[in-house]
Amino acid sequence: PPRPMGTLHAPSDYAVEFTIDQQVRVEYGTESQSFRAIVEKRGDRIVMIGLGPHGGRAFVLTQEGSAVSFESQLPRELPFPPEFMLMDLHRTWLKAIPHEGASMPDGEHHAMIDGETIDETWLGGRLQSRRFSIMTSNLAFWGVSVSYEGGLDFTAGAAPPSRVVIESVMRRQDSAAQPTYRLVLEGIAISP
Repeated sequence: PPRPMGTLHAPSDYAVEFTIDQQVRVEYGTESQSFRAIVEKRGDRIVMIGLGPHGGRAFVLTQEGSAVSFESQLPRELPFPPEFMLMDLHRTWLKAIPHEGASMPDGEHHAMIDGETIDETWLGGRLQSRRFSIMTSNLAFWGVSVSYEGGLDFTAGAAPPSRVVIESVMRRQDSAAQPTYRLVLEGIAISP
């Protein structure tokens, strides 16, 4: 079932700029697929290029301001709107609890931003995890958790996490939480 979108901010709302090269494994139900993704964020533009097994372009997802475009050479249609990939990218690398400087004090930090509850855990100046949750109008719970192995340091030149795991869960009223998908990012290289 579709999950709540949340707010997709314009890329220029975030001051950071970067290029990320990573291996992505997508797990949903009993299926799993892997691909290489290159993401570039500059000014008011984000471009995500997904590469196939032989290095050919499988898709290009672009956000300029609030406009989103998706070009696909995939053999089948995505089972979700491409904007969902952008939301995960924003939540993983951009959307954060506002703070002064490159890090927050060790411990748990909480905020409500754009109708989402955000919980962050910091240790040793590095972000260890983020959780985003929304209680929907039909009393269902939806959430995304992001864990950063080795932590995420926003200081330029800092080592990237060795692995990032993004998990989405949904729970309807009076039912157990059910995972909807899991993304595993590895081989992460980040440059300014």
